[in-house]
Amino acid sequence: MYLSILYVVAFSVLVSAGIGFAARKFIRKYLQTGVLPFLSGSAVTLLLGYFMMSFFRFGFYSAATAGLAFLVYVLFIGLWHDQTGRFTRWAGISASVILVAGPFFLFLVSSQKGADQTYLLPMGFEGCVLVNYEVEGAPPLKIEDNEIVYHVPEDGIIDTSSPMDFGWVSEEHSGSYRSRAFYVDQAGNTMQELPQEKIRFGANGSMKEEGKPERTYYYQLIGDEDVLTEGCPALETPR
Repeated sequence: MYLSILYVVAFSVLVSAGIGFAARKFIRKYLQTGVLPFLSGSAVTLLLGYFMMSFFRFGFYSAATAGLAFLVYVLFIGLWHDQTGRFTRWAGISASVILVAGPFFLFLVSSQKGADQTYLLPMGFEGCVLVNYEVEGAPPLKIEDNEIVYHVPEDGIIDTSSPMDFGWVSEEHSGSYRSRAFYVDQAGNTMQELPQEKIRFGANGSMKEEGKPERTYYYQLIGDEDVLTEGCPALETPR
């Protein structure tokens, strides 16, 4: 999962910055002075980076990708106008370090595998699955064959006494894992596996209400694209 996201981000950044740089060159051909060519190329780079990530359905990363594409766009300009070669040398050294360190980092991340997650859903369920952690008296989560199975009730809310980092590789990150979702009947028999594109955005979080202990949670959106706009109403349910 992380590797595919990296490829999409890199592709979006390079294409956005390249087209922005080309737009700047085109406008500068007719306007030799002023900052309009730079601003025009910047606008093209930022907008294209944002829209490309939205197209690939990584909306959460769109703003960050647009900003990264802008930095690459500025790098293109710096390399193009480098007269002394100093900027080019430093850019080459930086790129070499990234190319060497990047695969090594990806290898370390991919070699550490967090627990897989499987959601057993009531028939027809779509929306938000909310897991509330460290709930006193609630049953703990279990890992069997490196898999956490969530038995999702009709309201989508699961309380557990386990901590939020249960099944993670470390406290810093969960590592790579596989998420699956199945519809089950009332007897718990598997009826249908949901396609991966219906397992949408998920995130950890915490909130603090006055007079109550801190609430830690994870929510996973499951279903058609409409669930992305609806978000997770279950977060408003008092605990």
